[in-house]
Amino acid sequence: MNEFNLIGKIFFAPNTSDSELIEKAKLRLKEHGIPEETIEINYNVQELSEGDLYISYDPPDLVLRKVYAKTPSGFIKMKSVKSIKL
Repeated sequence: MNEFNLIGKIFFAPNTSDSELIEKAKLRLKEHGIPEETIEINYNVQELSEGDLYISYDPPDLVLRKVYAKTPSGFIKMKSVKSIKL
């Protein structure tokens, strides 16, 4: 988990209702050092703050993006930090 320097929330937006795929994704994230109990299924990026991690499922990969800024108008700026094959 040190690899991502996480200091905030971890949102996972799987873009699917396939519970089997979601569980498989959580296991892959756990293999990469992200504790499963810290992962929150959430699609509302407006709840993110600087330092949070946003994970989306872009078949066939999980894309991890770190929030590096949130403008006063609410625009969220993220940088891709890793892609994990699912």
